[in-house]
Amino acid sequence: MKIGIFGGTFNPPHNTHVNIALQAKSQLALDKLFVVPCGLPPHKPCEVDKRVRLRLTSLAFSGIADVWDYEINKSDTSYTVETLKEAKRLYPDALIYLIIGGDSLLHFNSWYKPEQIAKMCVLAVASRKNVENEKARKNVIKTYGAEVEFLDVEPNGISSTEIRLRYQFGLSNADSVPLKVDGYILASHEYSQYSFMIEKLKKYLSPERFNHTFYVVKRGLELANDGEKDKVFIACLLHDCAKHIAPRDYARYGFVKPDDMPQSVVHSFLGAKVACMDFGVTDNEILDAITYHTTGRPDMTRLDKIVYVADKTEQTRPYPLEHLLEGTLDEKFVACLKEAYQVCLERHCDSVCSLSEQTLAFYCPQKN
Repeated sequence: MKIGIFGGTFNPPHNTHVNIALQAKSQLALDKLFVVPCGLPPHKPCEVDKRVRLRLTSLAFSGIADVWDYEINKSDTSYTVETLKEAKRLYPDALIYLIIGGDSLLHFNSWYKPEQIAKMCVLAVASRKNVENEKARKNVIKTYGAEVEFLDVEPNGISSTEIRLRYQFGLSNADSVPLKVDGYILASHEYSQYSFMIEKLKKYLSPERFNHTFYVVKRGLELANDGEKDKVFIACLLHDCAKHIAPRDYARYGFVKPDDMPQSVVHSFLGAKVACMDFGVTDNEILDAITYHTTGRPDMTRLDKIVYVADKTEQTRPYPLEHLLEGTLDEKFVACLKEAYQVCLERHCDSVCSLSEQTLAFYCPQKN
């Protein structure tokens, strides 16, 4: 007997997950496939209640696989090794395939008790074989004696992060998640904790600027650690909230434009005041990240850098991005800072903000 175990947070389950399940059943000739939503993930918190995720998973895989609530019913951290032990207890003679993604293969050594996992199952990697995956496969085989197979699964670029963000922004996910899952989420208002702020922001921005904001938030969340995501979301969301505030309305926010401040950076400094007065943001770290997202400042916080980089590298920017997204956050930030300063010199050579110059001198003293 051949059974498959396909685990994940499923926050929410989407069409890629369903396709992986279908391909695993077919390509591995499974007799049974168990989809196992994680109860308490070991590596990252999950803001959606586990019972809600169980419901969503059941809707997504109805008629395709058995949804197993073993991890949901546990009160402590969910570890794959324990789930596999339970599967072995229930099906002692079965050949078990653990279905994982390509990223999980790359980071298999960081899993809890990987050597035990390798002894209990075949790793079925839902990713087409490539140089990086093949290198990881050989390393896992050599280190843990694992058996590894690749599933031929067509990548489609869908991510749970972007799907959750689209729900927050009131955008359709009809092409990305199963119909029943989409209906449940829309009816229950999951993934909508920022929706009131987002709906209000729409009135402040043009459609083009609102679209830019969506992708800045997306990039910011990609750069953030789990504990930073609430602040990153709000700071990225509101970074351009003052972009279309007319000069005649500056006084309403107690803002007086300094004579030496270039008009191109006014919306950053005014934005912090708009975020506070109109959107109720009182967190100084968020307000500072909005303030300095165009100029930077010496000794920036991690949140400052995330918003700065997210703004410069969101995916719809009409210039090459790959070289700006290499390395650590600090390396990304310095790369963005240098390029932004150079562009500023070329376009506004007579009106470069002095704070931009101070920021460059602080982080790239060799330039001065």
